[in-house]
Amino acid sequence: MIIDKRVIENLKKEQLRLANKLNLVKIDKNIRDFKLIVGIDLTFIKEEAREKGIVCFSILKNNINNIKIEYKILKEEIKFPYIPGLLAFREYPLIEELFYILNEEYKTELENKEVLFFIDGHGISHPRALGIASHFGVKLNQISIGIAKRKLFGYYNENNLKRLKITELYNNEKKEKHLGYVINTELITNRKILGSRVLFISPGNNIDCESSLKLFIQMIKNYNLVITELAHNYLVKIKNEQI
Repeated sequence: MIIDKRVIENLKKEQLRLANKLNLVKIDKNIRDFKLIVGIDLTFIKEEAREKGIVCFSILKNNINNIKIEYKILKEEIKFPYIPGLLAFREYPLIEELFYILNEEYKTELENKEVLFFIDGHGISHPRALGIASHFGVKLNQISIGIAKRKLFGYYNENNLKRLKITELYNNEKKEKHLGYVINTELITNRKILGSRVLFISPGNNIDCESSLKLFIQMIKNYNLVITELAHNYLVKIKNEQI
């Protein structure tokens, strides 16, 4: 699948337009103040010579007395190729479709910003400040945080990360713009997360860098899990069953 260069340039302009709508604000809520915590991940398969995507929402129902995890999945044909920096145009349509299915059940919670979304991918730590977590958050006006295993854009001090649990991620070596944090997972959890020793945490939308980090750490401390990892593991199981 080949995309015309003019189309790519127009999509980059669309990202810049959406990035102007970002709302990067401090959140005073703690992780237990959200009624739902949702992790989002996708995988891709070949089926009848066509590429299809499977999106999974892992949903933690945040009742103090009875915490429950449930899963929602959706499979559809993918019509956009993998292009670095334009991942959202490949993944977002499928995520959006499942979001509106979620909305049928939790409309009030979503309207009241009582749902926190963690998305496998970047937020503002992106060349145009609009990774999949930010794209999702802006388009649907939700609180979203990106969790990525590899750096897409930005600068951090690797020596600091070896000594410390966490270090800041900036847009460049001059540290002109704070994009999020880089986490040494083994120093925080004594294990890899999503098979990685390093995670990049960045705000998607309706949240800032500090609040994103705070809620991510609280998720680990309160529930001993990473919600996107649950979605990832569920997708691995589904994918193995279809092979």
